[in-house]
Amino acid sequence: MRKRCIILGLLSACSAGLRLPTTAHGEAVLVVRGAIVGGPHPLGKADLERLPRRSVRGVEPATGRAAAWEGPSLAAIVIERVELAKGADTVIVRTQDRAAVPIPLTLIRTLKPVLADRADGGRLDSRVVAWPTLEQRGLETDPRAAGWWARDPVALEIVDWQRTFGAALVTPDGAPDAARRGSARFADRCVSCHRMRGAGGERGPDLTTVAARLRPDAFASLLARHPGSGDAGGEAAGAQGAEELWSFLRAVATASSAARPDALSSDGGTPPPGTP
Repeated sequence: MRKRCIILGLLSACSAGLRLPTTAHGEAVLVVRGAIVGGPHPLGKADLERLPRRSVRGVEPATGRAAAWEGPSLAAIVIERVELAKGADTVIVRTQDRAAVPIPLTLIRTLKPVLADRADGGRLDSRVVAWPTLEQRGLETDPRAAGWWARDPVALEIVDWQRTFGAALVTPDGAPDAARRGSARFADRCVSCHRMRGAGGERGPDLTTVAARLRPDAFASLLARHPGSGDAGGEAAGAQGAEELWSFLRAVATASSAARPDALSSDGGTPPPGTP
């Protein structure tokens, strides 16, 4: 019995050693939180340096730089060394500039990106989530892929997609098919920088009720000057993409205003912005 207890104790100690710390060694530079058991896990530079490291070859979309990116395995941080809560399937990479980049955990497990602090052997000024786009050429055709190269992350928040983004991006009842396509486009290209019904980034303005105060032509003009909303490769969304996004935003703004029976139209037609 005594021997069995010793063995179980050793196994427990080994298991605990693979967990992220609950107290940072030194100043915390990154926190892992959300739908995990036993968190949050603040991490200092020393904690990150202790994690398994690997290298991936890829091209950073923002700079066009092709390099071998080296750093701690992102899978080790958000999958292998934490206990995920039931339903957890997405990590939101929250950055210093208030973006909120959702990335499926299945892709992190499969493609093994790194939280790079070096490129071609040289130290980077800020960390970046780097992906093997030169090794997995199909990756760069995903419209979400450019946004996954999140620079200067401060938090990795693990969530259930359906409970967070799914609920925020659902198309209101009675909306046209174009609005449903616009919802998918918003999820792929916009939600990292813009909030929608409480979910998303804060790098740009909240778009929950933008369609209640902006005309479709003005929206399309703004969108044409914002390549980040386009397809893979950075192309602008085009007339159809703009129409689909507008249809979704209009449906959401209308539903939000309808939820406020005291809302009055400022011009006798279009209701003023509401609160979701």
